[in-house]
Amino acid sequence: MSGRFPYGIKLKYTHMMGDDIPIWERFILRNPKYFNTVDYDFRVGSGMALQPGWDTNFKRMAKMITQKRIDVLGWRGDNPTIVEVKKRAGLSTLGQVLGYRTLFIRDFPHLGKPDLLVVTESADSDILLVFIPYRIPIVVV
Repeated sequence: MSGRFPYGIKLKYTHMMGDDIPIWERFILRNPKYFNTVDYDFRVGSGMALQPGWDTNFKRMAKMITQKRIDVLGWRGDNPTIVEVKKRAGLSTLGQVLGYRTLFIRDFPHLGKPDLLVVTESADSDILLVFIPYRIPIVVV
């Protein structure tokens, strides 16, 4: 499988806002061949389940709004990588990427187990240490 977009600088990135955009673009510029293609705002998880009786369109919208959203799903051939882009990586970032991977594997078992990557502007030595046992790279740009 491959992503919907070529890997490179874009005018707009779906769901990515504020400080995350220049961080992601620095990563792209420093790693121009890291991925072949990418998806942005990739949804995983079940989202909110509403009680019977709600309008079908409203149920669909509620699900989409409450699903978890992966910042970037990068592709190298058929190998997916879940990328979380953060101004400052913290302990919550670890939970976020591990949660995304669990939901991705459940929702898309045919795509295999994705790699994980955190792209950030800042990560202190404690955070870098905590990520080591999980073998999740943190790239500071």
